[in-house]
Amino acid sequence: MQRQSKYMSLREVGRRLDIPPSTIVYYKDKFQRFIPSSGGEGRRRRYPMEALEIFRRIREMFGENWTVEQIENELALKFSGLVNNDQRDQRLTNVAGASSSGLEAVLAKISDALDDQGLFRSEIRSLRDEVRGLRDEYADMKQSMSSRVSELELRLKDAVAANERLERIVRGERSGGIAFPDSEYLERPLVIRANGEYLGVQGTGSKHFSLKDFVTLIERSASGARVVDTSWQYTSGNWVLVVKLDDSGRAVQQDIVLVTAQTVTPSGNTVTEIVRLNIDGVDAPDSLLLSLFRQVRTVFGG
Repeated sequence: MQRQSKYMSLREVGRRLDIPPSTIVYYKDKFQRFIPSSGGEGRRRRYPMEALEIFRRIREMFGENWTVEQIENELALKFSGLVNNDQRDQRLTNVAGASSSGLEAVLAKISDALDDQGLFRSEIRSLRDEVRGLRDEYADMKQSMSSRVSELELRLKDAVAANERLERIVRGERSGGIAFPDSEYLERPLVIRANGEYLGVQGTGSKHFSLKDFVTLIERSASGARVVDTSWQYTSGNWVLVVKLDDSGRAVQQDIVLVTAQTVTPSGNTVTEIVRLNIDGVDAPDSLLLSLFRQVRTVFGG
């Protein structure tokens, strides 16, 4: 097992505590009188294991938003013994080396500056690598987002096209397509016009008889022997309901064509008017429509 060194460089202190080089240098310069060290100036300076706790505590206090003055007071209280011992050792070293020339002191300061510069360069390289990685990540993310946006735009385009096709189908504008009136048209009051007046069927409460109710009555008349087939056409601004009845029990087939249109009554109400009722190629007279509505009133509960 390798024996752990008693002293370490400033770079090693920063590495062990995971403190950036520029920050560890700042701590060293700002609180130098509270941090024990040995070996003179510059790159020869080394820090004892006890200094790790001081640097760690400094980082902790800065993280808690302590002021420099508060940190100095805390260091003086907790680590004054270590500092005093180091200062005593340093004085002995200074006495032993009193004959050193001023040139050595200058060189030591230059060495110290170079050491700090080395730490800064190391941090710069690390930051450049991090920036490069972030730029690559941003480029990948941008490419991914661009592809995603293109995909969504294509899906939106397809959805719009599909919606337009459905609208054309609903309006009967597509040749051979399936036409079907919207719910608002189907649920308006269904009326006939007789002698200049609009007549409808009022059900229980405030509910009125609508084209939707008319279609429901026809479809409910289907049975095992009676087949009812309904379809819609949109012609000349009118919705046309085509009903084909096939009663195998009575050997009867019947074609009914109901032509309707949106109308506004003199009172300002928007209704669905029966313009024409054709049964097996023959237009039904108004009297038959009136009779039909009387039967509807009985069934509908008016």
